Amino acid sequence: MEHEATHRRPLLKAMVGGGLALGAVAGGARVFLSPDGLGSKGEGPPALELSADSGSDVRALEVQLGDELLPQVAQGRWGSTQLRTSTHSMVGFTWAGARSAQPQPKVQVRSRVRGGWTSWRSVRALHDLPDPGSGEGRGVLGTELAWIGDADGIQVQVAGARPADLTMVLLHPARRADDRFQSAYGRDPATYGRSSKGALTPTARPKIYSRSQWGADESWRDGNPEFCSTIQQVHVHHTVNSNDYAEDDVPALLRGIYRYHTQNLGWSDVGYNFLVDRFGRIWTGRAGGAAKAVRGAHTLGFNATSTGVSVIGNLDQVAPSSAVLEAIAQLAAWKLSHYGLLGSGTTTVVSEGSDKFRAGKSVTLPIIDGHRDTNDTACPGGNLYAVLDQVRARTDAIINAAQLQPMPITRPAAVVGTPVVGGRLRARLPKGRPEGTTAAIAWLRDGVAIPGATRKVYQPTAEDAGRQLGLRITLSCAGYETTEVTASAAGIVKVETTLEVHSSGRGGRVKVRARVVPVGMDGVPTGALRVKVNQRTKRVDLRSGRRKARFVGFAKGRYPVVVRYFGDGVYLPSRAVSEVRVR
Repeated sequence: MEHEATHRRPLLKAMVGGGLALGAVAGGARVFLSPDGLGSKGEGPPALELSADSGSDVRALEVQLGDELLPQVAQGRWGSTQLRTSTHSMVGFTWAGARSAQPQPKVQVRSRVRGGWTSWRSVRALHDLPDPGSGEGRGVLGTELAWIGDADGIQVQVAGARPADLTMVLLHPARRADDRFQSAYGRDPATYGRSSKGALTPTARPKIYSRSQWGADESWRDGNPEFCSTIQQVHVHHTVNSNDYAEDDVPALLRGIYRYHTQNLGWSDVGYNFLVDRFGRIWTGRAGGAAKAVRGAHTLGFNATSTGVSVIGNLDQVAPSSAVLEAIAQLAAWKLSHYGLLGSGTTTVVSEGSDKFRAGKSVTLPIIDGHRDTNDTACPGGNLYAVLDQVRARTDAIINAAQLQPMPITRPAAVVGTPVVGGRLRARLPKGRPEGTTAAIAWLRDGVAIPGATRKVYQPTAEDAGRQLGLRITLSCAGYETTEVTASAAGIVKVETTLEVHSSGRGGRVKVRARVVPVGMDGVPTGALRVKVNQRTKRVDLRSGRRKARFVGFAKGRYPVVVRYFGDGVYLPSRAVSEVRVR
């Protein structure tokens, strides 16, 4: 028995006659069409007006493309006029039928963006699909959902066939104030929640943004998630969207994909388990728990023992960034390691029926594969497919690193000695190192490695004055994690000083001249001096590293002179004692 599609927005059927048209539209919207569409100047009211369901900020319109809107222009070809729309940013096309039915429509669109028309672009038939018998889709076929940015006009061409119920879906998910997220990387604090089914130690969970963070309306989902009994594969896809979306566009883009999959294609949820944007951020797709083996609807015939990750973009047009490849590898390592699998191996799975492998056929496939390995499609794009071996190798490296034991350090590294120019600092290695451990030493200046400073002893130079010295020791040993330990010297590097003092006295007056001299380097100390002659004291500030102090009212004779420099943030205190004779 064929199931009815749930949560489907009623289709807009434009009833056109005599060149001008007024169409009956669901939800209170209306269609106004002129004989020449936009016309030469693009004036007039919008022909196609999007609206949002109650409580939603995703504006949408479904338009059935019959003879009135998409007339035949040549044998096997149909074309619309330039249609004015209210603002939309995504477009897709759906129709009813069986996948085996031929021919399929070949759809092209162009859009009016910022007052000008784009070039024509193909909107390809969707191959990222649920399995037969899953209850999802229910006879609805469609194209990929194309992200085009804000547009206010569209023109459509169809070749090969125009299904009787060919429907254009226009979407505009609004950007929200909270659609701003930090860039990729980091780790989620959440754990997997159960032990590994294999012999491998699971890897750390990568940073994954949740459905609530991208704003999923959970009322759009139909039914409860289903789960796979095991995970044998990670299928890699691309969404064939535009490649020029901004970071803050991604949550709205995901809301648009979610709506299209559930409300237009009739799927129970987003088809993909995970999505990766072009900035390397990972987003949860299908509900049920990112850590669980949720059954997706992404790889026809091969969803029962896999998880699916799709890169948002068209990877036939551009190469994936290193951030995208790293995100796929981190995600794959996390999922596969819980089932005792590496990314570079192969596995034998039984097809549930795809356009490449009949139902019941046992197929040996890469554990991390591209969608084209299981279905007749170009997905995940030639540029991404060409580097999947890099993803597999990186996945293995992440998993293998998780199998190593932590270095059993019982006492941390330390810097021994006083940080002063011309002094001597020594690296104290950590204790507890296993036998055979090698230690690579790097002395650091303000956190940056000092060229050539790789021995246990380091003598601070004039270049280190006023800087923080530190130590980085890299410990390596077979069977253990390579470990970096750091330590800092006790404070910034200081400079010792001496005092040059000259005193003179005549006619009851005493003059004391003092200069602070850095030891082992040039420099101009700052700070204050205290000058004491006999029992009389003055405090003066240095100017260019020196200063005079004058006293009056002394009788003839000899008097002790004590000068003390208090130091500053770099230069250390010093003291000098002398005598002055008053004539």
